[in-house]
Amino acid sequence: MIDGSLCQLTREGVHAAAHAPLATAVVEFCRGPRCFYVREHPHGLLPGIPNLYCLDRELRLQWLAEWPLADDPCAAIAQVEDDVLTVVSTRGVRVRVEANTGRLLDRADPAVAAG
Repeated sequence: MIDGSLCQLTREGVHAAAHAPLATAVVEFCRGPRCFYVREHPHGLLPGIPNLYCLDRELRLQWLAEWPLADDPCAAIAQVEDDVLTVVSTRGVRVRVEANTGRLLDRADPAVAAG
């Protein structure tokens, strides 16, 4: 990451490709088998636009996550396993999305899981 943008460099250190953030800044990314999963800082995103999305290897947008929590953005990318991307919201809700499409699979609220 350089100045909040996701960048690809050649072996010589030359800038090869870049993805400017949708709003403020890319804060985390995780490499998938054929892509990058990106979490962006939620400040500045229009209402309803999730801060979790996927880019292909050339840093082109593939999907925006189907995000179930309008006022609780993604806070961390937890893991990618068996075509499932697991992330955690700012309030601790575990959200699982299909890694190839961003389609919502399920969510688990920590208060419900504990009780």
